[in-house]
Amino acid sequence: MTYTMACDQQTDLAFVADSTLGKLAKNLRLAGFDTLLDKGVPSTRRLVCLAAGQRIVLTRSTKVKKELGAGHVVFIHANQPSVQMSQLIATVHLRREDLRPMSLCALCNRRLDCVNPDEVRGRVPDFVRQQHSRFKACPACKRIYWPGTHTDRWMRRMEMWFNSG
Repeated sequence: MTYTMACDQQTDLAFVADSTLGKLAKNLRLAGFDTLLDKGVPSTRRLVCLAAGQRIVLTRSTKVKKELGAGHVVFIHANQPSVQMSQLIATVHLRREDLRPMSLCALCNRRLDCVNPDEVRGRVPDFVRQQHSRFKACPACKRIYWPGTHTDRWMRRMEMWFNSG
């Protein structure tokens, strides 16, 4: 599978996930979906505040589901992140065209900047810098991303999630 790290892709879908959905939030960020992660105990009030900017609330808390109502929240039933992702794809009707892979930092949700190989010298292993010409960096946490076998594996998982729904 061929993968390109585009620098100008963006999607309008945005989420806020409660603390029980950390891996789902990371997968959504890797897919290019703006996803806030509320790291505290699931709280309806806090999630509503975070979702004020037209975000879809994702939760595993029945209390939050009950208080927000079906129209404002997606209740995630599964424990396994792969099943959670498949459920979300089916529930909110995500499309492959919505994906913007590797455009957001998986850790802090910031938009990644394209950087040239010289800018990552000393920040990635030399063999990585020699093998790859495209890199992205998070302006907040400074993490570096590049297309590699890990990207191909993740894209295959994403394809599996879409096919299972």
